Amino acid sequence: MKPSGTHCVNVHLADVWENSDRTGYIRTLGWGDYIEVAQQNGAFDITNDYVRVKTVKFTRNAQTGEVSADEIWGYIAPRSGGLSARDTVVPVANNAVLKVNFVDVQQGDGAVIETPDGQIVLIDGGDNQLFARYLANRFRGTTQADPLEVDCILVTHGDADHFAGLAKILDSETNPSQRKRLFISPARVFHNGLVKRPSKRGDGSSRPDLELLGATVTDNNQPYITGLVDDLETVPQSELNRPFKDWIGALKTYNGRRGAASPIEYGRLEMGSKAFGFLESNGAANGRASLRCEVLGPLVEDVAAQNNGRGLKFLRQPPRVPGGRRGSWSASHTINGHSVILKLTYGRVNFLFAGDLNEEAEQELTQKHAAQLQAEVFKVPHHGSADFSRPFLNAVAPIVSVISCGDESARKEYIHPRANLLAALGGASRTQQPLIFITELVAFFSLVGYSLPLRPNSPDGTPVGAKEPFFAFQRDVYGLVKIRTDGRQMLIYTDSANLNMKEAYAFAFDEGRGEWVSTAINRL
Repeated sequence: MKPSGTHCVNVHLADVWENSDRTGYIRTLGWGDYIEVAQQNGAFDITNDYVRVKTVKFTRNAQTGEVSADEIWGYIAPRSGGLSARDTVVPVANNAVLKVNFVDVQQGDGAVIETPDGQIVLIDGGDNQLFARYLANRFRGTTQADPLEVDCILVTHGDADHFAGLAKILDSETNPSQRKRLFISPARVFHNGLVKRPSKRGDGSSRPDLELLGATVTDNNQPYITGLVDDLETVPQSELNRPFKDWIGALKTYNGRRGAASPIEYGRLEMGSKAFGFLESNGAANGRASLRCEVLGPLVEDVAAQNNGRGLKFLRQPPRVPGGRRGSWSASHTINGHSVILKLTYGRVNFLFAGDLNEEAEQELTQKHAAQLQAEVFKVPHHGSADFSRPFLNAVAPIVSVISCGDESARKEYIHPRANLLAALGGASRTQQPLIFITELVAFFSLVGYSLPLRPNSPDGTPVGAKEPFFAFQRDVYGLVKIRTDGRQMLIYTDSANLNMKEAYAFAFDEGRGEWVSTAINRL
């Protein structure tokens, strides 16, 4: 199911009102958002003063806290004397906006890319239901018979906080609330080829780090992982840890629904992989900017000890003090350091998705292709960890940096992002006023107060089971960093709990100066 809508928003931010005289505020739409325009007598209801559109109004039930999403008709109506309403929307065929949303999934990563043609790529998905909930809200109305067609799911690496939440999408299909259900049909699943084994062997003994990621060989005292996986469904169940079992189980379900005629395409990526041809375009046919993708990592190396085989270098624990010696071989640092690194280029705008890279891996990347790393938008590695390389950040030289993190419990407390990482990002930027967004800081909550848990599916909502009440908050707004670009301009904005307030920034590329400059926000 491709996104519906007869038109797209053609200005940076457009308020939608219940009435054409700009009364009864409903919500704000962003550049490139799909919107259904009303029709009268076969013609679109568009005048110089307004565009009549179908939109969604969200209302929270004061008693239950449940949020309803109701479709209503409203108006995009520019201020008097401003832009003509006819210029605020364009037909979908004329859309030139690439949309990238970074989603707050607490401690983890999750992002959605949507091309001007409506192709959808999911990058990671956290380890809980938040990513699935967000997607169900954005792509409403899916069913098993009419699922959302997802062109690609990219799992940058096999840590649970990057992909366990993707299995929650399948779980959402049976949610009692229809608005929380999402049905998808993924066409491709790409990954870095490393699959985590259970931490315990069959006899109950602990499995050492060098055995956690598959077969290895040692060459000149350096271990390499040679047991790289292409097709995830071929890995025996006994060789999978719990998050991998759940994820591959979900993939088998999706694959069964697609049928033998169009199975999921699985692909292990490494530097130089040509896997994203389905997404690329030269833009010449429709006047849009060109779109291309480069895979910059992981760096698979030749292994002489395996008769010219190939593998991924095992990495070590970082030094305890700056400049110190690295520690023991570490499966967690290895799987992080060999994240899939994707560079997405649309016109003059480059996005660098850096997974959970660490200093050791960043140093190698910088040495081997520093010139390819520069990017306007940077998904900062490893949730803002202190395990980073300054030369790597300098090579990226970002204008906009996004840190995906959320230390929501003692068990997941990593003090992300680190203060020295934030300072280094600011120093590495090529602009005087760099933007640094942190996903957990763009989610908004409201105070509920002391509460008792409710009996599941209880018709009357009778509180039971609590020895004492707990102090509660509720999520009012998803944490989203939204980036829109036509390849020549960039809009970056976030929402807030006050619906008509946004934090928004815009940039345009100045051809004469050869640099990006800050511009005013075009808000109706």
